[in-house]
Amino acid sequence: MLTLDHIIYATNNLHSGIEDICALTGVTAEVGGSHAGKGTCNALLSFGNNRYLEVIAPDTQQNLSGTLGADLQQRESPGILAWAIALDSFTQVIPLLDRCGYRYTTAQGSRIQPSGSQLNWQMLFIRNHPFDNLMPFFINWLDSPHPANDTPGGCALEGFTLTTNNQDLRNFIKELGVDIEIAEGFDSMSARILSPNGEVVLR
Repeated sequence: MLTLDHIIYATNNLHSGIEDICALTGVTAEVGGSHAGKGTCNALLSFGNNRYLEVIAPDTQQNLSGTLGADLQQRESPGILAWAIALDSFTQVIPLLDRCGYRYTTAQGSRIQPSGSQLNWQMLFIRNHPFDNLMPFFINWLDSPHPANDTPGGCALEGFTLTTNNQDLRNFIKELGVDIEIAEGFDSMSARILSPNGEVVLR
C-alpha cells in the first residue's frame, strides 16, 4: 500500500500559519527554510511514521513575481492546499498513469535547513486532469533524511479524507491503493489529528 507523506497547509503569512496550527493542536511548527526560486518558505510539524504537516507561505525575502509565493500572498484564508504520496521510485505509479492516459512531469526540489544542511527530493506531478489540488503529487526523498524525523512532534495523524463527487477521481485514488479515506460530497480535504488539544480537524 502507498502511504501519505505530507499534507500542505497554505497561508499568506508563515507566522500566522504557525500560530493557527499551534492554536489548533497545541504544538508549534518549526521553521524549515526557504524554497529558492519558488517564492515560498515553510514550517513543519511531525505526525511520526514518516508523515508531517507542512505550513507553506510566501517568502518575502525572494522575488515573488510569477511564483507560488505570489499566489499564496493573494490567498484570503488558510487551508489545506495539497497532499503528497511517498514513493521510493516513480516506476511504482507510472504504469497506472500510462494506463489511465495521464501525462506527468517530474521536478527536482531542495531546501536549506536552519542547520545549514540541504534536503533534496524529486517530485512527480500529474498534469492533464480536472481535479485541481485534490489530485496528489508524488515525492521521493532520495538520500535525504525524512523531514518528519527531526521536526517537532506531539501529534499523530488519525486520518486524511479526500471528499469528492467525481467517480473518476475516487476510482483513481482507490486504484493507487494509498492509505487515506475517500468520501462522497463537495470537493474538500480534511485531516483528523490527535494532538495535545485532543482530536482536532484541519481543513
